[in-house]
Amino acid sequence: MKLAAVFALVVLGIQAQTINARMEALVAPYREANAPGMVAVLVREGRINWQTAFGLADLETHRPITPDTQFELASMTKQFTAMAIMILSEQGKLKFDDTLDKYCPEFPVYARTIYIRDLLHHVSGLPDYEELMVGKLGDNFFRSSKGPPAAHEFTSAEVLKTLSRQPKLKFAPGSGFEYSNSGYEVLGQIIERVSGKRYAEFLKEKIFDPLGMHDTLVLDERKHSGPHLALAYRKRNGQWEDITYSPENYEYGDGGVESTGNDLFKWDQALSAGKLVRHATLDLAFTPGRTTNGKVIETHFFEHPSAYGFGWFVSSEHDTVVFEHGGDWSGYRTHIIRVPSRQVTAIVLTNSSNNDVARIAHRILEIAGT
Repeated sequence: MKLAAVFALVVLGIQAQTINARMEALVAPYREANAPGMVAVLVREGRINWQTAFGLADLETHRPITPDTQFELASMTKQFTAMAIMILSEQGKLKFDDTLDKYCPEFPVYARTIYIRDLLHHVSGLPDYEELMVGKLGDNFFRSSKGPPAAHEFTSAEVLKTLSRQPKLKFAPGSGFEYSNSGYEVLGQIIERVSGKRYAEFLKEKIFDPLGMHDTLVLDERKHSGPHLALAYRKRNGQWEDITYSPENYEYGDGGVESTGNDLFKWDQALSAGKLVRHATLDLAFTPGRTTNGKVIETHFFEHPSAYGFGWFVSSEHDTVVFEHGGDWSGYRTHIIRVPSRQVTAIVLTNSSNNDVARIAHRILEIAGT
């Protein structure tokens, strides 16, 4: 081997060691003895370039977190709901410009003005179902996984029924953006009505199994939680508190998917390769939605301006297009960022109410780019 080639390999090795050290320093403040933890992954050029897993999935049994530990993805679920809708579109079972009344005739006449793409883009104008059904979430709403269940546990079918009884919308469909869990709950029910299968089974058959995501599943009213699920925690008065359970845990469409760091790597690679739908269809997921007058729908959901495609926030950072989404439910915090032009992705999953996950994910990509 020529001296120049040897020197280049040495430099690359030093760079890799430096990057790994900086990654470890980034997550070091979140390492705590006998505490919840984290899985963080950097994907570069089709392989896992760096990964860490630490902390406990269950503080009582001292079960450790591993790359195969399952986390509730919360709103990261929306990208899977959107993919299911895109798959049904390619099957010819629905169209993005179909109106809501075609699949949910129980809604008032305004359903004739809401398109499937409006639900995907968060521009439907539907009211927030949580405000309608459970009001303000109190401290006792999230509680121990080992305690008694609530007297009433909500279902997605119940969400649909509640929304269908609302006499008016918050705003005219397509006239503005408002992040809507309601819209994705409705999409979950449309998937069931169109496919004739449970949402959980459709995603398993059409997404998870084909991609080998065998540790990924949907938690619905059957309560079939993942066997390797990390419990969720928050710190109160200096003590960690199990808050995994809530009476809303069994709704889906806007949340409900449980997955792992390793399975999300497979998901990221499938998106890069266009394995599930044609590239022209997949491009719609990463194309900003527009209002009825043609203006790009912009939001400041994160610290920077962004738009929304089908289940993904779309933004530009340093003249580079970025796709991302986060999740926040009980003590789970999740985030994924994809930068296809650089062939890099960052994934962060935690089982504590750690609001730094988006910052950590962005910092991972910054370090990877140096």
